[in-house]
Amino acid sequence: MSIRTGNQSSQMNRIVVSLTLLLPILSFAQPNAEDEVIFKSAVDWLNRKLNYIYHDGAADKWWVNKFYVNENKYVTIKNTLTANPRSVSIRDKTFHARTFQIEDINPYQISITNIERNQGRIVKGKLMELKTVNLKKSIHHRINDRTGTDVSFVQISFPTFMTDSIADYAETVQAKLKEAIIAATKVYASSSFLENKAKIFEVMEGSFTNAEGDDLQTARKFDNVLSISKNDSENYFVYTPADQLFYLTSISNNGVAIKKYRLNTDNRIILENLENEEDIISLETTNSFNFNGKLYYKK
Repeated sequence: MSIRTGNQSSQMNRIVVSLTLLLPILSFAQPNAEDEVIFKSAVDWLNRKLNYIYHDGAADKWWVNKFYVNENKYVTIKNTLTANPRSVSIRDKTFHARTFQIEDINPYQISITNIERNQGRIVKGKLMELKTVNLKKSIHHRINDRTGTDVSFVQISFPTFMTDSIADYAETVQAKLKEAIIAATKVYASSSFLENKAKIFEVMEGSFTNAEGDDLQTARKFDNVLSISKNDSENYFVYTPADQLFYLTSISNNGVAIKKYRLNTDNRIILENLENEEDIISLETTNSFNFNGKLYYKK
């Protein structure tokens, strides 16, 4: 038979209370951990598969393509022009390096086009173009040891020997890049109401579009007010500190409509319509949100 002293019982109670308090925190952090696993898996694949050598027949030169994402989520794409890819000498080689943060790339604007003839570094096969969010010039370019002009896009050439297959290589790379970018930019709620409110206005401000080509332009009028311009209506998105509610006012030929939303921060940042639980506005990533059942993402 064991005897539990008062001190032991008190210590046990503290442990139980600590574990009880810890469980919601662990549950809250789990999606972020899942995103890191998705990100790391996609990046590991890209780091392995986007390193290859191909030939420019027009100039009789070789290009060495290297791709790497570091632990801080900075991407380096390095293209080396050389007459002999096996040579260790750097005298006859030209290095082009482009560096950027993976979060700066728009995952919904990664395009693939067919290339019918060699054009220097861009050879016959397929060309992938990555654009930055809102075409911001945040991609840094270096040629050998010289700093080049910052640009808003970067291109990756896939020669025919990589694309003439049942499983299209370029399409797979496109999917992996999109997966990595979205995982790196997912938005989750914090414990602070004001921080969540600020994140809502930060994400929802800018020029947006969706898969159907519907454009949406928002602009900050005041700290707690966004104007939202659409083709068929004028809208104002407003937060009122007095009742801690968000209001969406729409003005059109049909008149004026007002919706009230409350903030639900059960892990994700979601605004719920007080009169219609199916009507929600939810933040998805730092550059996208769901509105009226459609995903809008920054151009």
